[in-house]
This record gives sequence, structure tokens and C-alpha cells, in this order.
Amino acid sequence: MLKKLHTPIGLVFTTLFLDKLGENIVYPLLPFILAAYKPDALTLGLVASVGTLCAVLTGPIAGALSDALGRRPVILICIAINLISLLMFGWAGSLAMVFTSRALNGVGSSTMGTLQAYITDISTPENRAKNLGVSGAAFGLGAIAGPALGGGLVGLGASVPIFVAAALSGYNLLSASMLLRESLPVAERQAPRWSALNIVAPVLHLVTRPGINRISLAFAAFNLSFSAFTSLLVLALKDQFGWNPGQTSGLFVVVGVTLTYVQVALIAKAVKRWGEWEVNRYGMGLVALGVLTIPAAQILGPWAASMVVFGGVLLATGAAFVIPTARSLVSGMVNQRNQGVTLGSLASLTGIASAAGPVAAGWLYDQSSLTSFAFEAGACLLGMVLLGRAPGAHPLASESSAS
Repeated sequence: MLKKLHTPIGLVFTTLFLDKLGENIVYPLLPFILAAYKPDALTLGLVASVGTLCAVLTGPIAGALSDALGRRPVILICIAINLISLLMFGWAGSLAMVFTSRALNGVGSSTMGTLQAYITDISTPENRAKNLGVSGAAFGLGAIAGPALGGGLVGLGASVPIFVAAALSGYNLLSASMLLRESLPVAERQAPRWSALNIVAPVLHLVTRPGINRISLAFAAFNLSFSAFTSLLVLALKDQFGWNPGQTSGLFVVVGVTLTYVQVALIAKAVKRWGEWEVNRYGMGLVALGVLTIPAAQILGPWAASMVVFGGVLLATGAAFVIPTARSLVSGMVNQRNQGVTLGSLASLTGIASAAGPVAAGWLYDQSSLTSFAFEAGACLLGMVLLGRAPGAHPLASESSAS
């Protein structure tokens, strides 16, 4: 088993897994750690958003540098930055250090595109899709293992799970430094294309292009809602139900298991029965319903915890429906040579929405928690409206003829 983890694909899997694990260890602990500095929801939203925004801004830079310098140095630097961010977070003695650590975590997480490029470099056409599935598996397992580890260790101290995650990241850096080989030959490297760092123009093109803009804006609305809700969920559970870090970590485990199961076992059947467009719309409806279970649970007394868990299952199921179908729908509306720029623009758009969501919802939560939940559910319902019904004709045909 250890030998498999030391193969190139195994090392990429480990890097992605530990990155997601560290992120999901931190989220359930954030409100409890911030309570010592500034416990309001807006601060929590800002802390949650700063990492996402830094990842959006530095992702194109990491990709450009990996094309010029090779994949290995960029991957190693990003692992090291993630290690530093976890150590800073564990030792944080001020709100400024908390913000800095989360910003660094965002910079370290910007290696996602480089890791996927590494997988493409070492894959053949026959096994490329299978190898790229490593990223989804790593993210799914990290989303489960992070809260589980955090919940199991938090009784020893709030910072203990963070330092354990840092130790695992240190192991990852050491093994990758020793075993990860460069995948991009010197002859195939190219000078950085700094024009690729302009994320504004391609995003504007995406949201103004008829047909594809409906899906893109709907997916952005979903990401705004989903990031806002997941960022503030732990604070809501702490404030309104008195949940501790172990309980909230357990809920994140339920969400992670559900998300993984639906993606593996149910999504293909759902798409076959209803089609990608309708599955996407149903998914956003389920997320909106999941969001509203939290304020509804407040009136259920002893049944509140069961209602919260049920809401988590609805949310995870909806997200598992929306995320893959949205990307697939966008990919299916452009020809092959435009796939990279289109999906990259979509990632930038949804990243900006994911950064904006927690800040807006956090400010609203400080005014009224019910207003914040209504905003999050409303954003998902807006996504359903923006998406609308599936068009009768496939836009790819018209694009191909115009090209």
C-alpha cells in the first residue's frame, strides 16, 4: 500500500487529499477559535473568504509558472506554503495571524490546476480520465477524513487537530521532495503567458455569451449560496443549538459521506433518468431546502438535531447533483479547442462567487440569522430561475458552424 502512495499518481492523490483534509479540519473549528478575538459572523465570513479569493487570484500564476519552470517546483512550493499556513493557524495569537494563515492556505491551494496538469502529463489517452478521477476521490475522502480527525482530536485541545494536519503535510512535503519526478520535459516548457492572468475578460465573455451564460450564472449563484452556508453553518449550530466542535465535525462527516456516495452511486442513474439539465435544477432545489432546515429545526425542540442532520443530507445530495452536471453542461456547449479557457473562466467566476458569499451572508447573519438563511436559500432558487428549462437545440452545433 505504501509503495502505491509513492508512485507519481499516489503522490498527487496524497497532496490533494491532505490539502482537503487540512481545509476540512479547520472549518468546524473556526468559530470556536475566532471567539477569542472577534466572534461576529462577518469576521468569520471574511476569514472563510480570504483563502478562496487568494486561490482564485494566484491559480493562474501557479499554472503559468508550472508551464515555464515545470510542475515539480510549483507543487513542492505550494505544499510548503500549506504547511506554513497550518502551523501559523495552530499558533495564531491574533486575528491578523488567523487571516494571514488562511490567505496562505489559499495560495497553497492554487496548485490544483498544476496537479491536474501533472496527471495529464503522465497519463496516456487510455487512462487519462481514470487518473484525473484521482482528484475527485481525494477531495471526497479529505472532506470525510478532515472532520472525522478534527472531531476525534478536538477533545485534546482545539489546536491539536491542526498540528496533526500540519505533521501530515510535513510528511507529504518530505515524500514529494524525495520521490516526485518532474513530468514536463524542458523541451515542452514555455515562457509564462502573462495575458492568461487576466481573469476579468474571459469571465465577462462567459457571462455575456447567450446560452452558456445561463448555466454559468446559475452555477455561480449556487456556489455563492453553498460557500456562504457551509462557512456559517458551524457558527449557527454553536449559537442556536449549543453544538460543540465534535458534534459539528460529525455533521461534516455525514455531509462528506453523502456527497461521495451520491457522486459514486446515484448521479449517473439520475442523469440517465432526467438528464443533466433537470438534475442540476433539482440539485439546487435540494440545497435551498437543506439550508432552510436549520431555521426550521429551531422550533422542533428535541428533534432539532435530527432535522439538522437531515438538512445536511439534503444539502450534500443537492451539491453532488449540481457540481458535476454544471461543469458537464458548460463543457458540452463549447468545442474541444475552447474547453480549457471556458472551464478556467468558469472556475474563476465560481471562485469569485464563493468568496463573496460568506462575506454577504456573514453581514446579514449579524443583523438576523433568519435573513442570512433566507439569502442563502434565495441565491440557490435564483440559480434555478437563471438556469430555466433545457433548451430544445444544442448550442454546440451553432458554435461549430460559426467557428
